[in-house]
Amino acid sequence: MSSTTETASALGNLWRRVVETKEFRRLVAAVQGGARVISISGLSVPSARALALCALQRETNRSFALVVESGRDLEAWERDVRVWHAALGGEEKSDADAMLVLPASETDPYAGVSPHAETLERRALTLWQLAHGGADFVLLSARALARRTVTVEELKRAGANLKRDEDYAPETLVEQLIASGYVREDPVRSMGAWSLRGGILDVWSPGNELPVRVEFFGDTVDSIREFDPETQLSTRQLKETAIRPMRELAVKRDDFKLWAEAARERWGDERFARALLDRTEFADAGETFAGWEWLIGLLQETRASAFDYLRDAVLVIDEPGVIERSLGELYDTLARRFAETDAADEIGLRPEELYLTVEELRARLDEKQRVELRTLGRAAAQVDESFAGVAEAPQVDFGKPRASSSPLFLFPSSEKAAEVELRARAARRYHGRIPDLARDLKRQHEEGMTTLFAMPSAGLAERVAEMLSDYEVSVRLVLSKTDAGEDELRAGGAIATIARLSHSFELPDAKLIVHTESDLFDEASTDAPERRATTTAKANDGKRRSKTAAFLSDFRDLKPGDYVVHIDHGIARFNNLQTLNLGTRKGEFMLLTYADDAKLYVPVERLDLVQRYSSAEGHEPTLDRLGGLGWQKTKAKAKRAMRDMADELLRLYAERKLVRGYAFPADTPWQRELEESFEYEPTPDQATAIEDVKQDMEAATPMDRLLCGDVGYGKTEVAMRAAFKSVMDSKQVAVLTPTTVLAYQHFETMRRRFAPFPVRVELLSRFRTPKEQKTVVEQVERGEIDILVGTHRILSKDLRFRDLGLVVVDEEQRFGVAHKERLKQLKKRVDVLTLSATPIPRTLNMSLMGLRDMSVIETPPRDRLSINTQVVQFSESVIKSAIELELGRGGQVFFIHNRVESIDTIAALVGRLVPQARICVAHGQMNEKEMEAVMLDFIAYKYDVLVSTTIIENGIDIPRANTIIINRADNYGLSQLYQLRGRVGRSSRRAYAYLLIPSELTLTPIARRRLAAIREFSDLGAGFRIAALDLELRGAGNLLGGQQSGHLDALGFDLYTQMLERTVAELRGETVEDEASVSLNLGVDVSISEDYISDMGQRLRTYKRIASARDDEMLSAIRAETQDRYGRIPESVERLFAYARLRRTAEEMNVISVDATPQGLAIKLSERARVAPDKLLALVSERAGASFAPSGVLRVELAEDEAENVIEEARRLLLEISAKD
Repeated sequence: MSSTTETASALGNLWRRVVETKEFRRLVAAVQGGARVISISGLSVPSARALALCALQRETNRSFALVVESGRDLEAWERDVRVWHAALGGEEKSDADAMLVLPASETDPYAGVSPHAETLERRALTLWQLAHGGADFVLLSARALARRTVTVEELKRAGANLKRDEDYAPETLVEQLIASGYVREDPVRSMGAWSLRGGILDVWSPGNELPVRVEFFGDTVDSIREFDPETQLSTRQLKETAIRPMRELAVKRDDFKLWAEAARERWGDERFARALLDRTEFADAGETFAGWEWLIGLLQETRASAFDYLRDAVLVIDEPGVIERSLGELYDTLARRFAETDAADEIGLRPEELYLTVEELRARLDEKQRVELRTLGRAAAQVDESFAGVAEAPQVDFGKPRASSSPLFLFPSSEKAAEVELRARAARRYHGRIPDLARDLKRQHEEGMTTLFAMPSAGLAERVAEMLSDYEVSVRLVLSKTDAGEDELRAGGAIATIARLSHSFELPDAKLIVHTESDLFDEASTDAPERRATTTAKANDGKRRSKTAAFLSDFRDLKPGDYVVHIDHGIARFNNLQTLNLGTRKGEFMLLTYADDAKLYVPVERLDLVQRYSSAEGHEPTLDRLGGLGWQKTKAKAKRAMRDMADELLRLYAERKLVRGYAFPADTPWQRELEESFEYEPTPDQATAIEDVKQDMEAATPMDRLLCGDVGYGKTEVAMRAAFKSVMDSKQVAVLTPTTVLAYQHFETMRRRFAPFPVRVELLSRFRTPKEQKTVVEQVERGEIDILVGTHRILSKDLRFRDLGLVVVDEEQRFGVAHKERLKQLKKRVDVLTLSATPIPRTLNMSLMGLRDMSVIETPPRDRLSINTQVVQFSESVIKSAIELELGRGGQVFFIHNRVESIDTIAALVGRLVPQARICVAHGQMNEKEMEAVMLDFIAYKYDVLVSTTIIENGIDIPRANTIIINRADNYGLSQLYQLRGRVGRSSRRAYAYLLIPSELTLTPIARRRLAAIREFSDLGAGFRIAALDLELRGAGNLLGGQQSGHLDALGFDLYTQMLERTVAELRGETVEDEASVSLNLGVDVSISEDYISDMGQRLRTYKRIASARDDEMLSAIRAETQDRYGRIPESVERLFAYARLRRTAEEMNVISVDATPQGLAIKLSERARVAPDKLLALVSERAGASFAPSGVLRVELAEDEAENVIEEARRLLLEISAKD
């Protein structure tokens, strides 16, 4: 349920209370009367400011550009403005028409680092939409206001508007796409990607829900279709589409070459030679380099700024004094960093080439009508300015943080201004004291006040109404437009609705009080950074997510030199695709190399026999000997081990089903309220897991379910719902974690989540004194504690629960043998839910279905992968600017240095570079208590930078930590880098990962490959897929146990899974068909030409998918997708589909071979062939030239027209004699 839409339903009439006050009418008159400067004082609460601005926008129908201090302030303002704008009648407008956000490029222009790709994309999208119209509100930071950019006309030229039946040369469009930041990717699965196949262009533009497929006839746009990136199938026709740029700077290959020439001229001094070479080496080849966005202005002068895009918008300055100070610091920092860069013989453009000068900025501000939000009014500002004038004197910068800058006098208080006072104050906070709240509400109602409870979900709104009804206070629930009329809202009283605001407030003149969740329940404070959304923004995103299957049996990323597995011949190395002349025809083959350089040519139509070899990173398989017995022995040995494992799992499963457990009843009304209070729509995987867990709990047998999913994917929410269900039936819950830090985090999360309900959560760990522990143990035994969170201390013999109903175990594999044994005993009696952060492949989950109850959450949260990954040489300036950037937005930094002996030296270096940073150190040689203390202090934001080895565990969620710096990144494995990098980017903030390496010349080829792959992680590149697969294989190893991991490595993951599935089916008594392999030799061309699919990886993938299709329905779907993506299907490819259908039919009928002969066809049937004897006899007797030999060979002569369609004719004959009706 969208909070903004529901709020619109509820609050649409409340604005009258605001706009009918005398002061507000004066404000509206001043704006409409054209007063150049209007000053508003008294609005001390951000949410109240947002309400006043939205009411002003509605009354005047003007556009407003709100300037705030930093990107951090943008987040809160964006949320509040969205809520109030929709509430006051703006819900009918699209997001782009309602509000746009223009972020600043946060990175240091002189650190040699590029801005975050997501920032570039959002800036370009906002500027494009402003260039083509506008919005009611534009939110931007002071830094974004001062930044130079391209002109409106230049930006328009960087994109394109395509219309059906109009001309637009595809080559020109592709040039534009590359210049404006699009990346070639086939198939197109992510925003900012494009691919061209003949006259068909696929492209996914920012601002579009789905990618589009544009088909050209020559240079004319013939059709425009939206398509689903998951299935690659078209979904609907469009008349036109906009292709928006991915970045505001459109730069072509030749531009980089020209830049290199200009750079040599500008920085011709010998001292810049090394710095210049680092850039020109790439630029001369027409390629981008790190930080080019801050240097390209040498060639492309940026003459415009945000002012040129805002046109007649009214500027709103949030606290002019703060904005001026922020801009003063920006100009001082730019001047200092430019001087440092020049002194270090590095290259960089002058600050005035990147940002407006103070004089230019002042002149542009003077041109605009502006509203100034000054909490303390202009009188206080005049006092400040008089002091600033006295204090203005030369200052020496000693490198201390936030050195005071010279006043800029951008918003002088001496200027004539219309002054308005709108009184607002913070609402009272009740900290769970509901009787006090009820008493105040009764008094306020008598005074004609309206009290609004803005709750983040319908469940919490209902809970508030229910709690207050116990004190005889009537609260009207307004969850839809029909729930409350205008008269009721204006008459006063209490209303509860859905809205997520940053702060509560009171407007005395409007007789309005707004309360948020944190006023009522102590633990619900929203001061910490926003908790991550565990769902995608729109329903479509559910379709968009990548399935685990995409990692497997897919040749998309297969490159020459990679290992593959042939089912009959074992492990080989893939060389390439080769076309061989076979006399009557040409055929395409996959060339595999075995031990002793033996070669095997596999026809492309039989790629179902070949699978990619996948195992955990670092395992180098041995090539098998072609024709040797080694491979058959390996398969047989693995099969025996699989049978033993599956047999044991089946026995355990059957035993557990015989035990009687406790069957929980169906959900209570409070359970529904709790679930509706979840701020986000559960992801499809989450919803399935919740349903699985509830079904298990309501069954009479004890639950033993494993819940897998990466950190931040929403496992804890599933566990909390299960815990609440247990407590609602008066059963206690134990939550068991491997470390005290994780226990503390779970305790805090649950306490906050259950705050509105009478549920008592307690912690039992070393953080409690022995006396406190003893009290907790006694209370648990008496049943006074509902949920107990703790470490293995919970498993102690002295702790007895009064009535235990559920045990939640986090990361079971990290407990010792004795603790696991104790857990095994528990599992026989109570419901157990085990959580694991190591991803487990879904395919393995399917093959173990019925052996182990397992739920997999693999839907990533929104922006999960949006981590700006920079591979840079070790440099003090990079470290300094990276940490200062993160600290500037109130965040925290991980600095990973994996050598204990020099970790203190690195910490000292960080302290010297960033003296204002609070630094702590953690490593494996510290004792457990010290380590825990450091981690807890870091979580509590007592430190800014954590310098540590890789020992810091991955399960801890620190939303503030959004920058990670990894020293000597070349020494880490790919999946290790992936896991380390995954520690940041867990909130809605943009995250940065800096991989520091020594000089590129000293890198080994393997390290170079790893680092190239990890750079691709910023989007869903091949590097991400491989690293994620490696992690999943480790998860599979954990799940199956050590012995099975060996077999998994020996066979490769795909084949292992396939064999395991068959083994389980056999043990469960299901009929399993022998794997029949039919030989087809029909002498026809069934290849996919390079003209049709030029990319070898995509050709391989298409061959593989066609060969592996299990039925006609799947083949038809693949054919439809192929035609949709690549255009009209050529004859040879049509024959390939027909060939696949023939092979399926032949395998189903147990045919050994189908061969073309000079006269027609020879079909060899096996002894178990599924042939109807009477049909076979009829065919032989009725058809001229047909014969059947005792050896099982059916020979049929074909007429000339039949021989031309030999594949279809062979299938028709087989169907004619088939035993199937």
